[in-house]
Order: sequence, then C-alpha cells, then structure tokens
Amino acid sequence: MNEFPVVGQELQRKDTEAKAMGEAVYTGDMKFPGLLHGKALRSAYPHARIISIDTAAAQAMPGVHAVLTAKDIPGINIFGLAIQDQPVLAQDKVRMMGDAVALVAADSDDLAEEALGKIKVEYEELPGVFTIEDALREEAPKVHEKGNLLQHTRLRKGNIEEGFAKSDLVVENVYETQRVEHAYIEPETSVAYLGYDGILNVWTSTQYVFRDRRQIAPVVNMPVNKVRVIQMATGGAFGGKDDITTEIQAALLAIKTGRPVKVVWSRRESMICSTKRHPMRMLIKTGATKDGMLMAMEGTVYSDKGAYCSIGHFITKKTGLHLAGPYYVPNVAVDTYAVYTNNTICGPYRGFGILQASFAHESQMDILAEKLGISPLEIRMKNALKHGLTNATGQSFEHGVGFYDTLLKAKEHMEAYDLEEVSGR
Repeated sequence: MNEFPVVGQELQRKDTEAKAMGEAVYTGDMKFPGLLHGKALRSAYPHARIISIDTAAAQAMPGVHAVLTAKDIPGINIFGLAIQDQPVLAQDKVRMMGDAVALVAADSDDLAEEALGKIKVEYEELPGVFTIEDALREEAPKVHEKGNLLQHTRLRKGNIEEGFAKSDLVVENVYETQRVEHAYIEPETSVAYLGYDGILNVWTSTQYVFRDRRQIAPVVNMPVNKVRVIQMATGGAFGGKDDITTEIQAALLAIKTGRPVKVVWSRRESMICSTKRHPMRMLIKTGATKDGMLMAMEGTVYSDKGAYCSIGHFITKKTGLHLAGPYYVPNVAVDTYAVYTNNTICGPYRGFGILQASFAHESQMDILAEKLGISPLEIRMKNALKHGLTNATGQSFEHGVGFYDTLLKAKEHMEAYDLEEVSGR
C-alpha cells in the first residue's frame, strides 16, 4: 500500500477539466467596457542610432488615444530580470529588430496597426555583430558601451594537466547548438487597467507575477504595493514567459489613457521579440583510461546572448557547470563566456542550459566508447556519479543520486528484451 498521498498516486491536474471543456479564461479572452488595443512599433534595423521620431500623424488619427515614446515614460526606461539592460522604448539606439520605439493605443487592433504606419523614425544604421566570433573581436562594434562580453566564469577541480597525463585516450571536439523558439500556442498577452483605488492591475500570460511586478513598478513610477499582477490561464511558456513581454507596454498605455488596454503580440512579434534558447559553441576535450574511466574534462563555452541579458549569464554559467555531465570526473576545467550580439535576445528555455551541455558530453561519451571498444552503456555505468563521489563543482551527494540505478534498470530491461527475442516470445 502506498503511504504517500501524492507520490505514486493517480492525480488529475487542477486545470485539466477547465481547459478540456473550453472554460479556462486566457488573457486574450478578457473584455472590458472601453477596452483599447495596444501595439508597438518595432525597430527597422538590428543596430542603429535613432535620430528622430515623428508621431504627429499617428496622434491626429480619430480613434487613436495615445502614442508614447521614451520621453513619455513616467519612471525609468529600463528593465531586466537580473540586469537592467533592456529599454522599454528605445531612445538613443536600437540593438535588435525586436526593440520597441513607440507604443499606440487605439479603438481597434487594425486601427492601432494603421497608426504605427504613420509614425516616422529616422535612423542612422550602425554595423552590427551577429556571431560570437565577430562580437569578441577587439575592434567589434559595441552592442552595449561596456563591451560585448557580458560575463566570464571559471570552474576548476583537481589538476587538469595531471588528468590528461593519466589518460590513454583524449577526444577533442567542437559542438554547436542553434537558437530555438518556444512556439507556445498562446502568444504573449496582457491587459492592464488603473483602478479607481489607484491600483494598477495587470492580467497576463506569465510565469512569475512577483518578478513582473518588480519590473513594472519602477517604469510606471509607482510603489510596488500599488501594482497587482494576476496570472491568467497560460497557454504554454516553457521559460519564454519568465521575462517581461507585454506587461509594461499595456501598463503604460492604460495609465496614459485611463482605460483598460490589451496588448497581444502577433506571432511575428513573438518570434523577433521574445527570448530564445541560447545558441552555443562548446569546445570540449575529454580524457579516459583504456578501460574507460574518465580522467579529465576541459571545456570552453560561448553563448550568443542576443542584445540583452534576461538571465542568460546564469544559463551560460550553468552550461559550464554541467559540461562534465552526470559523471565522476576527477579533473575539470571549464570557462564560460556570455556574449552580447545584435541577434534576438536569449533567455530561459526548458533545461536552462543543460540540454546544450548534454549534447556535448553525451556525444563525447559515445565517441570514447567507440574508440575504446566499450559499449555506450558500459562506459556510462563505469563513470556514473554515485553516493560519495563529487561532481564538477566538488559537491558530494549523499542522497538522491539515481543515475547509476537508472542505467542498471535500463540494462536489465534490455537484457530481458534480448532474451525474449532469442526465445521467440
């Protein structure tokens, strides 16, 4: 008999019935009397200086209730999950195609779109950097004034030179991963309304209401306790709605107009504005003895951050921490570099940088096994972390280390399957 009320029990998700019956209310379903529709004008270039913005024609249109640029923001014109490096509305220059330069609130979505076309922006196009290699060149154009290297971290365990000296085989390779879109079914959506009580209400498709509130409040120049963020039913996120998306835009327009405002990103906007999984370039060198025991792993990880940080420097660092995989490696040396480019911003995505590392270290294990004449399963079982062994950061786990047992179960299952095949069952 299972003694646990949850573990091992068949449970139904709390939101399953409402979603299956079409009763779940998403932010896009919300309706209010006097609801306005908000849209953002996006940059025409990945990297350019803004010379001027003329909004007169858009403001003169019937049915357009607000046109905002950076000068109209009541608080600070910057936000960011970990580092405040992303402008709400670009003022001096744009750093990626997704940068917003103006906001419009109108009676309809189509009218707001038409008004965006009336806004005239004069740019001076600047050279951009679109690869990690170009961004790290000494003479590279700067995405941010402080430079294109956001963060460098170092991980050291044991003596890497001694580890390779004890290795009978060394495998060295370069692995690259691509930028990946979350592609959730529901696009980024928010509705904002400033209540009669002075409370700014923001209903949104998000993953973290308190971090949203913390970023909204300084921009609208309100105390945090005057900003209320409500998470609606969320039609997919996977990390992509961890960052601010439409919340600040809807809030600014609602405060300016005194009416509820809904902002829904088109799929195109979602593609060019929202965070993506980081493309990474990983140089990895792994040494092992002739019987398949890992002795050393040396690696260098470069991530393409895109134009802003999000929490990508943590993700890049975590890729480095996990580059040795779930294996005991006595000697480890890894350097990670988070690099700004003029590409689309990268941030959280399921796995938080570990999937990129897994691609590299599991490929290395397969290559080592092949070259040493050992089965891929055997080399993993030989090196799997167990109780009392230390990981790449030197941490020893005494509980919850299930990797070896999982491999053992897989081996037993495969052997049982092979026996059934042989017996013809």
